[in-house]
Amino acid sequence: MSEKQDLNPASFNLEEFSKKAEAFYKEIKTQLEAQYKGKFVAIDFESKKYWIGETVSDALAKAKEEFPTKLFYLIQVGSSATFTIQSITKKGALSSMSYGPQWTH
Repeated sequence: MSEKQDLNPASFNLEEFSKKAEAFYKEIKTQLEAQYKGKFVAIDFESKKYWIGETVSDALAKAKEEFPTKLFYLIQVGSSATFTIQSITKKGALSSMSYGPQWTH
């Protein structure tokens, strides 16, 4: 995916997105758990960047400052629990996909 990614649900592969994001998380997991356990991280596997926040909303807001239209993988550091992917499209509509229990933002 790139900043010009297609947000059409029919063309978006959540499984592929999740696998790539989880692989990047595994690369940085030890470092994050040592410094940020319990906090939330928004991950962009393409740029190899991540943003830490006290809450899901905080981590996502920091990520959106740099990449306002991208989708992010969000997880609580040190937890294998759930994530929510959200994005504001160029037209301003909210696109959201969830896996596991839903969090609202």
